[in-house]
Amino acid sequence: MCLGWLVVHWNRVCDGCRPWVRRYPEVGVCPRCRHEAHLNTDGLCKPCLMAIRAEDDAEWALGLAEARPRPVQLIVGGMYGDRSADARPLRRPTKTGLKVGQGWWIKLRKQRAAPAGPPVLQEQVCNQLALFTVPRVLTDATVSAIVGRPVAGWEECRRVIGVMAAEHGLSVGWQRAIAEMVRLALAVREAEGALRLPEPMLRDLPSNGDAVRLVLLRAGLLDQAPKPMRFSTTNQPTTTYINAPAPLPPSEARSCRDCDAWMASGKRGSRCNPCRHWRELHPAGRCVRCLRGELPLRDGRCRTCRLYRHLDDSDRAAVRATQLVIDLPHGVPGQAQLIPVAEPAPAKDEDEAVSALHAARGQEALFGMRRDWSPVMARLRRRSYRDLPLTSAARALTEELDRLRRGRQDPAYRKDIRTLTILVYWLGAETLFQERDVHDLALLDPNLGAKRVCQFLAARGLLTEDPELHRDADQVWVKATIGKLPPTVADEVRLWVKVLRGQGRREHEARGYDGIRRYLFALEPVLSTWTRSGLTSLRQITSDHATTAVDDLTGSARRQLAISLRSLFKALRQERVVFRDPTRTLPVGDLKGIPKSVPSDLLATLLDRASTPLGRLVIALTAVHALPGHEIPTLLTCDLNLAHGTLEARRGLLRHTLYIEEFTHTLAAEWLTYRHRRWPASTNPHLLVSQRTALDPDHPPVSMTMLHRHLPKGFTLDGLRQDRILNEALETGDPLKLMRLFGITEKTAMHYVSVAHPEKTSKLPR
Repeated sequence: MCLGWLVVHWNRVCDGCRPWVRRYPEVGVCPRCRHEAHLNTDGLCKPCLMAIRAEDDAEWALGLAEARPRPVQLIVGGMYGDRSADARPLRRPTKTGLKVGQGWWIKLRKQRAAPAGPPVLQEQVCNQLALFTVPRVLTDATVSAIVGRPVAGWEECRRVIGVMAAEHGLSVGWQRAIAEMVRLALAVREAEGALRLPEPMLRDLPSNGDAVRLVLLRAGLLDQAPKPMRFSTTNQPTTTYINAPAPLPPSEARSCRDCDAWMASGKRGSRCNPCRHWRELHPAGRCVRCLRGELPLRDGRCRTCRLYRHLDDSDRAAVRATQLVIDLPHGVPGQAQLIPVAEPAPAKDEDEAVSALHAARGQEALFGMRRDWSPVMARLRRRSYRDLPLTSAARALTEELDRLRRGRQDPAYRKDIRTLTILVYWLGAETLFQERDVHDLALLDPNLGAKRVCQFLAARGLLTEDPELHRDADQVWVKATIGKLPPTVADEVRLWVKVLRGQGRREHEARGYDGIRRYLFALEPVLSTWTRSGLTSLRQITSDHATTAVDDLTGSARRQLAISLRSLFKALRQERVVFRDPTRTLPVGDLKGIPKSVPSDLLATLLDRASTPLGRLVIALTAVHALPGHEIPTLLTCDLNLAHGTLEARRGLLRHTLYIEEFTHTLAAEWLTYRHRRWPASTNPHLLVSQRTALDPDHPPVSMTMLHRHLPKGFTLDGLRQDRILNEALETGDPLKLMRLFGITEKTAMHYVSVAHPEKTSKLPR
C-alpha cells in the first residue's frame, strides 16, 4: 500500500493502511505518483496526501493541470499513531461546492515568486531521520545564496556574537565574518531537519568553525560530540576566546606527493621525510623512467626510480613499474639515508654488477609470486659460483655453510654451497628466502641442492616455509589422481577416501594415505575405462561391470583390484550413495598364504655374508626376534637398554618388549660403537641411521630400500621373519607362546600353528 519499510504482523498491510483501505475502497492510479492504490475523494493515495501536506506542494493541493508527477518518499518504520485515514481531504465542501482553502493559493504565489535556480539548503521536515549522511560542499556561493533568507535561531546567535565581541574586544569585521558562518550553520541545521546542529557538521564550514562552535554552544543550538572537536588547521589558534583548545584530530593515511609512498595516519604534510630531504638537495625536472614531472632528480631519475637502476640494467623491459612503498619509522635516530650520497664506481662488465636490488632486513612482500630462475641461470651459466660478487653478510653466510657441511663429511656439500651462493648473490643475505624459490632453483641444474640449504636457512630464521612442499606425497598423488576423473565420479571417490580416513558416518580407525594410494592405483585404470565408455556415476555400475574388470587379471593383481573394488563400493553403500553393493559376490581369493621356511644351509652362512654392523643387527632383529620389517626403521635409541637386555618396539599406543640374548646384545653394542665413531655429531633419535639420515636436521628414519640393500642377496625381511615364527611353531605348537614371544595376534598365531601342525587343527575324525 504505502511502500513503507517496516515490520508487519499477520498481514501484508501496515496498521496505518488498514483503516485507509476500509474507508476508501476504490482502487485506481494516483495521478501524482502514478502507482495503483486506494484513492480518497481527492483522487490521491495515502502517501501522496501525506507528502503534499509535509512538503507544502501547492500545485498538487490545488490540482493544477500543469503539475508534474512526484516521486514517492521512502518511509522506514511506519508512523506512530498514524491517523491519515481520518485526515480531512484537500477539497472540502463550501456553500459554492468543493473548494481548496485560500492558504494553498498564498503558498503557490510565494513559491512561484521565488527566483528560479537550484534550491540551496532547503528546509526539511523537523526530526526527520536521514538514511545516508553525505558531506556538504559549502563555499562563498552558498553564503551568497542564503543572504536575506530568514533562518530560525539567528536572533539568539546575533546577541551571543555581540556579547563575545564585547568581552574580548573583537572588531566589527570579525563580527561580520562570524555572522556569515553562523547563518550558514543555521541553514544547514534546517536542511538537516534537526533541532540542534550536530557538532561534526561544522567541518563542512569554509572557515571559523571553532568560533561558530562557541556561538552555537552558548545559544543552545549545538548537539555536542562526546569529545570536544577542533576545526582549525593550525596547531594553536591565536584567538582570545579559546583558552584550552582541543587536540587536532589525527590526519588520515595518504600517499606522498613525490614518491607515492603510503604515510601513516598522524603525519603532517604532503610529503614524507625522505622526500623533503631529497627535494632540498636536487633540482626538479621530468623523470626519464616514470615520466612524471616537477620531481627532484639525480642523473635524470627521481628518488623512487633511482632505486631500480640495477634492476633495469638486468632486465631491459619497455614498461617500468614501481613497487608500492609504505613510509614507516626508520628505527634509529636521525635522517634515514635511503640513497647513498657517493655513487659506487661502475662495474667494468655488466655481469660483474649487482644483479638486482637486495631487500633490506625486515622488508616484507605484499604479494607473493613464484620466481622464474631460468633467466638467472642463463646469465650465470658461463661463470663459476666462486667468482660471483657477494656482500660481506652473504660471504659470511656461505662460509658458515661451507664449514658446517665440510665438517660433516658430506660428499654432496658442494651442491649446497653452489645453491646458497646463487641465492645470496641474487636476493641478498638479509632477506627472507622462500622455500619454493630454493626448490625451483635446484630443479634447473643437477649440480644444485635444495633440502640441506632449506634446513640451514630455517635454522637461522631466514626461510619462509611453503606448506605445499611438506604435504604427504601419497596424499598429493591421491588428490591429483582424483582430479583427473569426471566431476561426479571424482566426488564419489573423494567420499570413499573420506570414509577410509575415518571421517564417514561410522567411526573407525583411519587408514594411511599410503594404503589408499595402493587401492587407488589399482582402481585408476578401471575407473578410466568406465568413464570413457559413457558412465557418469558409480551408481550405474553393476555386478557384471565388476566381474568383467577382474576377469582379465590373475594372481596378486586380480586380488588387489578385487579388494579395492569391494572397499570402494562398501564405503559408498555405507554413505548411502549406492543402494546395492555390486561387488558383494566378487571373489577375492586366499589372502593368508602359506609361510615358507628358509633352507638351513643358507641360514648358517647368513651372518657371515653380512658385511656391515647395520646389516648384522637387522638380520638378528628379523631372524631371531621376528620383528616386522616396517617396525625396524622406527626403533628409537632410547628404547634400547643394554644394561637390562631389553628393546621396546612401539606399536601405536602399545609396547612390545624384546628380551635380547647375548648374541643380539653383542651386535647391538657393535652397531652403537660404529655409529658413534662415524657420526659423533648425529642427533637422530632413531636406532638405525645412514649416511643420509644421520646428520639430517629433520631426523628421518632409514628407508626400507636401505635395509634390503644391507641384506645378503636372495633374502628378504618377510622371509626371515616367517621362518623364525614357523620354526618356533614347529618346536612348541603353542599359539599363546607365539603371541607372547613375537607380539602377534591370535589369528596370526593360529595360522602358523595350523601350518606347522596341520593334524592339530584338522577337521577329520581322529
